Amino acid sequence: MSKQKPSFSQKSELIRYVDEANRLSNNRPAVATFLPDPPSAEPWNDHLSVNSLEVEDLKQIAAYHRWKWQDDNGAVALCIHKVHDYTDAGRKAGVDISYDKANAIWQFLDSTQKRGEAYKHRPVKAHGSPPHGSPSHCGVEFSREIKEHEAAKFARRLCRNKFHLVK
Repeated sequence: MSKQKPSFSQKSELIRYVDEANRLSNNRPAVATFLPDPPSAEPWNDHLSVNSLEVEDLKQIAAYHRWKWQDDNGAVALCIHKVHDYTDAGRKAGVDISYDKANAIWQFLDSTQKRGEAYKHRPVKAHGSPPHGSPSHCGVEFSREIKEHEAAKFARRLCRNKFHLVK
């Protein structure tokens, strides 16, 4: 049974959508799949978008991305990683990430030396026609702290996993 909110335990699985331009041979995602977006006008809101398998199953997540990015057509490429994989890649990219046992959350140290949630549940309300939402949408929040030259290292570590094609 799905939960309403993910726990982000080390073994929790997060899904990243792989767009068609970043699908390489042998079901390998291109490095660009995991590069953080350029900083926006609202840096506090920048994050790497993922979905949680604790909240929705693979087919539900695929249906949302098919609707959102593929005009409701074709197989959807989804790459699965554990929270541990993202945390490890983030640490190796120079981000200070730790687990707060008292509050049961992952935290990171931002550029202002404040601690923030490393992973945040960011559900997308249903909209469109037919209405589609993403109750499992989450953000890898510490991605905004990865410096430009470290971003490629972060992305290369994550693109080692093959993606799954979901029809």
